[in-house]
Amino acid sequence: YATYRVEAVAIPGYVAPEVLRINNSPASILDAGEPPRYARYIRRLRDLLLDELGFRGRSVLVLGAGGFTLSHREPLNRYVYVDIDPAVKEIAERDFLREPIRGEFVVADARAYVRDTALRYDVVVVDVYSALTSIPAHLVTREFWRTTRRALAADGVMVANLLLDPQLATPYARGLLATIQAEYGMCAVEVLFRDRPLGNVLVTCSAAAAPQVAEPYTDERNRADIDLLRSR
Repeated sequence: YATYRVEAVAIPGYVAPEVLRINNSPASILDAGEPPRYARYIRRLRDLLLDELGFRGRSVLVLGAGGFTLSHREPLNRYVYVDIDPAVKEIAERDFLREPIRGEFVVADARAYVRDTALRYDVVVVDVYSALTSIPAHLVTREFWRTTRRALAADGVMVANLLLDPQLATPYARGLLATIQAEYGMCAVEVLFRDRPLGNVLVTCSAAAAPQVAEPYTDERNRADIDLLRSR
């Protein structure tokens, strides 16, 4: 399904970092520091789950294995990785992590897995790429995002790692965000890099939110004060 290569790189602030490349695109970063440092979006995800949400003993489903760094040396939660390529686990353990992965590994298509599973997860992380900027087409549709919501617990959280322009101005960025929010309602959108044409954008959505169309406030129909009271 893919080509894999691990190579040493130079990254400011990292100690002897290595990059796992999948299909010639950087997929995961791991360095030799203590504690290890990871790609920026993985560090942000770990901060979100462990520190901001305070998750302990929760079930985390990760669609797209990459280098399995989200759970690397993280014993507080339970992780299940889903990837279509059966070779990725052995390669990551042997050549990249150089230790066993933390969590369970399931070989399956991401959409098929969330469609068919009877399990309900506290977190679903969508991190599926076949190349640096290419999400498989069947994993961007409204029907796919609906199945990710189906796989969540009632109070669960979905986090998607997207590679988009920092202004979120391209037709693809606008269309993809609109598609996700059509199923989840309003989501938090966090742009991690603003100094490059494409960068990681984390979209965090709640399964508890009800998708609904919001109307803008206008001078003729300004409901802001009423809505504010209803929101408290």
